[in-house]
Amino acid sequence: MGGAFFVVTMDLALVDMGRSYRLQAQSVLGLLWLQTHFAPESWDLLCSGRVRLNGTSRQSLCTDAMAAGLRVSCLELPRPVVG
Repeated sequence: MGGAFFVVTMDLALVDMGRSYRLQAQSVLGLLWLQTHFAPESWDLLCSGRVRLNGTSRQSLCTDAMAAGLRVSCLELPRPVVG
């Protein structure tokens, strides 16, 4: 008898690139939401995952998207402690 499993997928992902965050749509819902929040001339960049955000913009986008009910991966990579 096979076991069932549940996979949670994200709608948007913000990938930590060091000094910026790459924005990637992970679902059709995520892409549609992005298209309603960005100008049409940005859509090619959004679809291809070539949009980068600074930390303030990342936080604002995460807050807005989660308030709209999207599942967002917006975790930062741990930074090394220098000391």
